[in-house]
Formats: sequence, C-alpha cells, structure tokens
Amino acid sequence: MSPMTRYQKILVPLDGSGWSQRALPHAVDIAMSNKSELILLSIFSAPAQTYTSELALAGQQSALDELRQSRILYLSGLCNELRESGITTQYEVVDGSDAAASICNYVRASNIDLVVMSTHGRTGLARMIFGSVARAVMECAQVPTLLVHPDKETVTP
Repeated sequence: MSPMTRYQKILVPLDGSGWSQRALPHAVDIAMSNKSELILLSIFSAPAQTYTSELALAGQQSALDELRQSRILYLSGLCNELRESGITTQYEVVDGSDAAASICNYVRASNIDLVVMSTHGRTGLARMIFGSVARAVMECAQVPTLLVHPDKETVTP
C-alpha cells in the first residue's frame, strides 16, 4: 500500500456498547483527512427460538422488532451527529448469527477500503471462550483493519 492511499469507504462495526464506540473517533479522523464516507454497521443476531406456541412466537417477534428498531435509532442518531460535522455517513443493520462472517461479507459486497473497530480487550480464558470478532475480521476482511483497544477505565460495556 502506498503512502498516498485514499480510503473512500470506511466501515465501523458497532454493537451498541461503549467498547465498540471507542473506534468511532479514530474512524472520524481518518474520514475527515481522506474525505471518506463512513458506514456504520450493526449485526443483528436474533436469539434461537425456544418457544413453540404462536402467542409466544408473536411476543418474541415483537421483542425482536423492538430490538432492531432500537439498533436503527442508535445508528441513525450517530449518523445525524456525524453528518452535522460534515462527514458523509450511512448506516446499515444486517442480520447474521456470526458477527465476524457478516462483517467480512459486508466488506466484500460493499467495496469497503478500511475497517475500524474496537476490541473488547479480552485476554486469556475469556478470549478463548468468547472468541475475538475483531481478530476474525482482521483475518477474513482482506482490507486494512484498524483495531482500537478500549480504555477500560473510561468505557462502560
């Protein structure tokens, strides 16, 4: 990659946590200096259905719709703030049970030039048990990926 590389489309995966949002200022700085478009992405993973009655399924669907809507409101609010700062921004909520695979698929399908995302800072056993979405994205995205390690003292998960 040459030093003159211009990132046109920067993807910022967000899960709604303070941890994930730590990547946003870094993405904004890069977007402003490159006149890039920021794409805020949230992967929506519905929990496995455990109820069998129609009434229970209807209630579960209603709850899922509310969760999806809250995700949309969260991302659209961030987009509005960024647009007020002069940054071209869009958002998308994508269904997917595997966050890393969904992010990588989005990167390929949308011609993303750079991924900027936060790690949750897990190490050791926690990382082995929960895995690392950031690490998996770094390995499968096939574009430069900037990982931001959150400051554990100032971020609420």
